[in-house]
Amino acid sequence: MNKLLKAFFSGLLLLSGGCATVVDAQAPTEPEFTIRPTLQPSPRADLMYQLLAAELAGKRDQLDVALGHYRQVAKVSDDPRVAERAAVLALLMKENTAALEMAQRWHALAPNNEQAEQTLALALLRNGRLEEAAGYLETVRRAASKKDQQQGYATVAALLGQADDKALALRVMGQFRDRNPRSAFAQYYYAMLAAAAEDRGQALASLDLALARDPKLVPAHLLRTRLLLDGGDKETALAGLAKAVAAIPRDRNLRMSYARLLIDANQLDKARREFATLLSQNPKDTDSLYALGLLAAETRQFDLAETYFLDLIKRKTRLTDAYFELGRVEEQRADYPKARAWYERVKDEERYLPAQIRMGAVLAKAGDIPAVSQHFDTLRRNHPQNGITLYLAEAEALREAERYQEAFDSLERALVVHPDDKELRYARALAAEKINRLDVLEQDLRAILAADPKNGQALNALGYSLADRTDRYQEALGYIEQALAQMPDDAAVLDSMGWVQYRMGNRDQAVDYLRRAYRASADAEIAAHLSEVLWVNGQREEAKKIWKEALAREPDSMHLRKLRERFGW
Repeated sequence: MNKLLKAFFSGLLLLSGGCATVVDAQAPTEPEFTIRPTLQPSPRADLMYQLLAAELAGKRDQLDVALGHYRQVAKVSDDPRVAERAAVLALLMKENTAALEMAQRWHALAPNNEQAEQTLALALLRNGRLEEAAGYLETVRRAASKKDQQQGYATVAALLGQADDKALALRVMGQFRDRNPRSAFAQYYYAMLAAAAEDRGQALASLDLALARDPKLVPAHLLRTRLLLDGGDKETALAGLAKAVAAIPRDRNLRMSYARLLIDANQLDKARREFATLLSQNPKDTDSLYALGLLAAETRQFDLAETYFLDLIKRKTRLTDAYFELGRVEEQRADYPKARAWYERVKDEERYLPAQIRMGAVLAKAGDIPAVSQHFDTLRRNHPQNGITLYLAEAEALREAERYQEAFDSLERALVVHPDDKELRYARALAAEKINRLDVLEQDLRAILAADPKNGQALNALGYSLADRTDRYQEALGYIEQALAQMPDDAAVLDSMGWVQYRMGNRDQAVDYLRRAYRASADAEIAAHLSEVLWVNGQREEAKKIWKEALAREPDSMHLRKLRERFGW
């Protein structure tokens, strides 16, 4: 039984003044020949029995039995608490007819009780009695609005949100909005229910009206941002949040959302400024301090990142996060002993395994390949439930260290233990490409596609590999077109389409796809492809600019280093 129902059935008998007598089985009895008067059944005793039966049935998860007993008692008892119990249980069970009957009984017994009014409104909605429900909801709204106008609409929206028919709930909320068209709160809560009904257009239109009436309604800004992002309109979401932050500069939620969205848009300098503002507004804001550390590390300002993370340690907060990120900083500085020392301090359950995986990567980068194998073998013995994940992590650690043959070999061993695992087979295909084993690559990817013909990742990997490593361009194009149909906005797939178009001699189309890919992800490999195609296409100034920007972000990128060798940059 869930916690809500356990709490529901944790009460005592509702009718006061009663008692129960326990009969001692060992007590002496009267002689058999004693003549006793015939006992008449007591109505009160029957009610007590029904209540006891309801409570016991509820605790045994026999909810239909419990509801039946409560209903019988509620019909004859004047205690509103019995009707309340029956109505609430019926709503939980979605027994809508019983819920309405019991809610009406509760309301009749307690006509001034706000909870009874709300329960009756919800029961009427559940039974499709829209007009009656609207009247009770208006009473509920007025009562709640005496304390706070927003609370009135919030209460109505919360009740409507529990209705199973989302379109019906939206229609009812529309009545409140139409009666109060100048209320920002009415518009906002209508937008909430429109979003729940998956009507993004109506939700956004109503939010625009709400914000026109109250530009400082923070929840409306946040909901608008979420809906725009869900619709893929990141630019409008960013512009809207920037305007909101300018209008309400001290609201932490708004500025934090804006800063995070800037990170997602790869506008890291702007994001850093926003987090710095948050920290200046509240020097105890450790979330902003941590974010500043991450941003400094992301832009390879390792000394600055170290300062932020050490500050967290000094404050004795987010210690595990600080230890882990300091390990990452030292790993990128190639100070492997220090990196290991920080990773070893990570003991928290959530971060422990990721820290141990990075420890394996550090061993690989330090060139101690036997230790890498031993390290991951130990982890797999200690965490058998994560066996496949750890095989994949070992191969990735070796790949990062450019030990491609060893990565391939580790995946070979993994597939002996888990021969049917799709992720391991996909990883081996990628590793095979690095050691020129195109036969294994093709074999593994075709095996995946035989089992899952619409696997976008496998389609893309096979298409890209054929375009990059062979002259089977038409075949490659077919696979990439299928991948694009599955994942039309995926940066890797857009990059593959640009690359195959380039290999086929369609340079203008190649540039278009590669630009789209680069906007979606400023990945070093995508930057290298776009730079190369622009250079060959005669757009050399832009090509070199993109290459330099990518190199500043990822100076160790093999793809960018190859361009320098080829074109003498």
